[in-house]
This record gives sequence, C-alpha cells and structure tokens, in this order.
Amino acid sequence: MTPRQLRETFSERPEFLLALMLSTPNARAVAPVNTVTIDFSGSEVIARVQRPEERSEAPRLLATKQTIFSALLLHHLIESRGAEFADSLVARSEEFAEQAALRNAEFRPGRAPGWYPLAQSPDAESSTFFHELDISPGDLEIAHSKTVEALGFLEEEGLAVDPAFTPELMVLAGLVPMHFSVRTPKGERVYREIKVNAPLWSLDITRARKNGRPYTDVEFRFRGIEIVRKAITAMATHYLEAEEKVRRSNGQPVLRRKGSPELDSE
Repeated sequence: MTPRQLRETFSERPEFLLALMLSTPNARAVAPVNTVTIDFSGSEVIARVQRPEERSEAPRLLATKQTIFSALLLHHLIESRGAEFADSLVARSEEFAEQAALRNAEFRPGRAPGWYPLAQSPDAESSTFFHELDISPGDLEIAHSKTVEALGFLEEEGLAVDPAFTPELMVLAGLVPMHFSVRTPKGERVYREIKVNAPLWSLDITRARKNGRPYTDVEFRFRGIEIVRKAITAMATHYLEAEEKVRRSNGQPVLRRKGSPELDSE
C-alpha cells in the first residue's frame, strides 16, 4: 500500500495502527564511528575507536502478542462504552498495578503456579484486571478477531513480523518463547511518519453526517489509542514504583533505573 492508502486504512481501522504502535521496535541503530586509530607496535596492530557516549535510557516496555490483544480489547471497550469509561481507564490501571505488585511480593517460586488457587496465581493477574472491567465473552471474541486481522494486515503489508528472536532480544517465560510482533524497517518508517510528521490528531479524517447528525467516531477512536497507550505505561510505572516500595520496606535491594518505563526507545 502507498502511505496515503495506509493512512486511510488506519483511519478506518485504528486498531491496526495500535497494533503497529505496540509492536516491538526493530534493532536500535548503532551510532556511526567517527574515527578509527591504527597503532603499529612491534608485532601488534591495534585499532582504536572512540567509545560512544552512554545514553540515559528509561526501561523499555516490550509488548507481546498477548499485550497487543489486551490493548485492542481495551480499545474495543473504549469504543463501545464511551468517554466516561475511557477517562477512568488510566486510574484503574494504576490502582490495579499497585495491588498486583503487592500480591506478587508474596509469590514464592518454590510453589508451581498450578498449586495456587486461580485468583492467587501470578498467571491470573491480567485476567483479574479484565474481570474487574466486567467484560463479556462477546467482547473477547471481538478483540480476538480484531487482533488476528490487525497482525495479519501488518505482516501482509511488510510492516511487522513475528520472529522467534530479534537481533537483540529473545525472552523466555516458563521456558516457552514469548511471541513478539516486531516492526520491520518499512514499519519503522511508517510509524515514524505518523509519530513525528503526522500526529494522530492531524490525520485526514472525513467528518460525515448520519441521520442528519454529524459524527466523529474515528476521531474518538484515535483518542482511544492514546488512552490505551497511557494506561499500559501507567500500569508498568505504578507496578515498578509499588514493587520498589515493598522491597525497600522489607530491606531488599532495588535495581537502579533511569526514568519511567516507555513503550518506545525513541
């Protein structure tokens, strides 16, 4: 598709854009080497390059396909429930993350997850969050369908792929590979154009009339994308803060981090 066609598709199906935005960024670009010094000493030839400056980077959030599904489920709920639900989502995410950190502080790896009652199992955390949002089987079915369509679209257009590993990352969870949707170089360019040169709120959106009344559903959906991203980031941030607070209160060490979690390193 041409960039214009992609913009039109994203306007009609904003969940496709959300899936692209949550795909793991491709390998970070390596800073070019400015100078190389060659020293000839006896029988040795030594090449010296300038050490790159260390960058102060915040923790990098990586979204798996399950994360993308959860995000598209939240986006569907925003679309179906309206502004009041959307405005409450970030606060709900923050509260859930703090409670989840407290519950997980009691987890002991000596006990297999299956030995815990379902509500206490660490594996049940994400389902607990959505249970509190009172979702229906129909909501899950719609979100699943949208996720399959979105990821299929991204792969067909060469915007993202699902490899077993990336040049810089492979994650294991319970010895089972976690699947990532990773943006391709083409996907990086499209995302950068949308993120930098054409922010969501300036995309060409045709406002129309239905039954004599104007409607701006698409505009609200794009607002929903940003709310979902903020909710995911807020959940990660508050989880870390609550976890660090618990560890400090228990006299346990806390790893140093630079800044709050971010979905993108750029």
